[in-house]
Amino acid sequence: MFSTKEPNYHLQDNSIDVWLCQADSLQDRLDYFLSLLSSEEASRAERFKFNIHRNRFIISHGFMRSVLAKYLNIEPSDIKYQKTEMGKPFLIEEDNTPALKFNLSHTQDIALLAVTRKAQVGLDIEYMERKTDWQGICKRFFTQAEQDILFALAETKQSQAFFQLWTRKEAYMKVLGTGLSLSPTKFTLTVPPEKPALIQHHSKKYQQFEQLEFLDIDLPESLNHYCATLAAEASIHECHGYFFHLY
Repeated sequence: MFSTKEPNYHLQDNSIDVWLCQADSLQDRLDYFLSLLSSEEASRAERFKFNIHRNRFIISHGFMRSVLAKYLNIEPSDIKYQKTEMGKPFLIEEDNTPALKFNLSHTQDIALLAVTRKAQVGLDIEYMERKTDWQGICKRFFTQAEQDILFALAETKQSQAFFQLWTRKEAYMKVLGTGLSLSPTKFTLTVPPEKPALIQHHSKKYQQFEQLEFLDIDLPESLNHYCATLAAEASIHECHGYFFHLY
C-alpha cells in the first residue's frame, strides 16, 4: 500500500491518502518541526515529562502540518485549525482554501495521517507488543458479543485480535468525532479475522452515519507489530499510502 512516489495533492472525492511518519528517524530536524507549531501546540509539547514523548509529539504534529500544507499550497506554520466540543481538530477554511478533512494518530514513534476532501475520517494505530492488561480492558470496554467471539479464538490469536479490534473501535469513535464520550460498549464491530464493519450502534445520543466504511491498513512488513484501521463517512473508492520524507 505504501509508496515513495510523489502523491497527487489534488484529491478526488472518496479518495483517501494515508501518510506514515517514523518520528525517531527525524530527530535531527526537531527544531524545524517545532518552528511549524502553533503556540498552543508548543505549549502542549512542553507539558510532557519525558523528552522522548515531547519530541515525538513535536515531530508528529509538525509532520501533520507539513503534509496538509502541500494539499493547501500554503506554509505549514500558516495552517489554522480549531477543535470541536469533543476535541476533534478541523481546518479553518478560508477563501480559496480547498475542503479537506484529516485525522492524526500516533503511538511509539509511528504517526499516521489520513487526508481526504469531504468525508469525515477516523484513524487509529496501536503498538501490539506493549504490556497491558488487554483481557481486563476487553471485559470493560468491549460488548458481550465482541468478547464472546474474541475469547473463542485460539489463545495464540486473542492478543493480536484485541489490538486490531481496539483500533477499529477507536477509528469509529474518531470518525464520529465523539472521543470516549461515546462508550466503546455502545457499538458492536466485527472481530478479526473478519473484515472490519459495524454490526450495531446502540447509542441514541450519537447517531451513526448513513454511509460508513472501514479499512484495516496494510502497514509495511517492518511494522508488523503495529496495526491500524481507517474509518470513513463514505465508500472508500481509493486509498493510497505514502511515506513522509523531508525534501
